[in-house]
Amino acid sequence: MLFFSVCFSQIGINTQTPQKTLHVNGTLQVTNEINLGGSSGTSGQILRSNGPGQPATWENMAGGLNSTGTVMVVGGKYVVAQEITVNMASDFAGPAVPGATIATNIGSLTDEVIDNENRYSGNGSSNTFQVSADGVYKVIMNMQLSTTNNTYPVVGIWDNTTNLWVARVNDVFAAPTNGFQTYTLMTSLFLAAGKDYSFRAANTVAYTIKALSSGATGSGPVSEVSVKRLK
Repeated sequence: MLFFSVCFSQIGINTQTPQKTLHVNGTLQVTNEINLGGSSGTSGQILRSNGPGQPATWENMAGGLNSTGTVMVVGGKYVVAQEITVNMASDFAGPAVPGATIATNIGSLTDEVIDNENRYSGNGSSNTFQVSADGVYKVIMNMQLSTTNNTYPVVGIWDNTTNLWVARVNDVFAAPTNGFQTYTLMTSLFLAAGKDYSFRAANTVAYTIKALSSGATGSGPVSEVSVKRLK
């Protein structure tokens, strides 16, 4: 049934006491546009409530979801998780550093797969990156090394300010001298915004980090680093 309230210019459907300009007591089907706060002029926008008595507005999703990556919720807002993934473009030769207190910055990490906030920089001799927000990040390093048998190479993430490891993995090189062995670091840890970090390695004898794993059946990228925000 249709009811009118002349005093307040309100229309009620299945209600004798309409509370708004149009009050529908029941289901409503719309086969075209509903104009709420104006039509969205940009594809991908969402309708945002501004509270009681205020018109809704069309807006971009919080965080400006214009970059490639995984959408996550932080503080009730949608953001794209910062993500860095880089492959080694060519073999990197690391020096022998007996008793080293400063690890060697890994070069040749220049084949960027994704760096959705442009926080990574790498060249033939070094690399550095920052995170845009304090948070917990998933870190993965997969490095194929060639070095001397029975030595203890180490790879990991380095804090360039404190000159200390923040995450690392090391193990005895059990392969024959000049053979190949893969070192993998996989962990989640807190990283601070504004700090410079880098991917580094060290050994008491010279070593080579391989860009490609190869054999009679083919070859492909093998040494890669990755950082991705979790929360």
